[in-house]
Amino acid sequence: MKLKKIIPLIFIAFAVGFTLQIIIQQNETIETKIERKIKIQDNTLQKLIHYEIKNNIIYAFYTNTVYNTSSGLGLSVIENNKGMSTHIIGAIELDSKKGLTYEISESKQLNLNVVYGSINNSEIKTIQINGHDCNIVNATDLTFWYYISENPMQSTLIEAKDQTGKVIINETF
Repeated sequence: MKLKKIIPLIFIAFAVGFTLQIIIQQNETIETKIERKIKIQDNTLQKLIHYEIKNNIIYAFYTNTVYNTSSGLGLSVIENNKGMSTHIIGAIELDSKKGLTYEISESKQLNLNVVYGSINNSEIKTIQINGHDCNIVNATDLTFWYYISENPMQSTLIEAKDQTGKVIINETF
């Protein structure tokens, strides 16, 4: 007899808990949703530092740990749909003796190509990839840059320039 009374109460408790969870998730900020989705696939995430939404894809840049020891810059792309499918595209160390780090990340599945990295040389003010200006983001703890392309990059010329336009770094990869 007591069991028949307890079962409906347990069911009601589960229903209320499930409903509260849905309400909480619907009220999350986009930043919180992005961090939650990335943490499922990359437990080294430290902090989301920038994101851009382009063609229904969220490009999320975050600090993380690379090779279990070094501070890094991670890149995830998240499909901006109900399921928010998340893809870890790359991670790169922040420090470089050149004054600049870079990585090319491609996804044929999502038809995207991203070149990105950190800037360690304060003289670098602009970066171009194959003549196209890159986005430069000054976050609290670091400065990084990125370029998003829908076209594959067969040969990539990277130029980092100072305030006057003088080329400081010129590399092809």
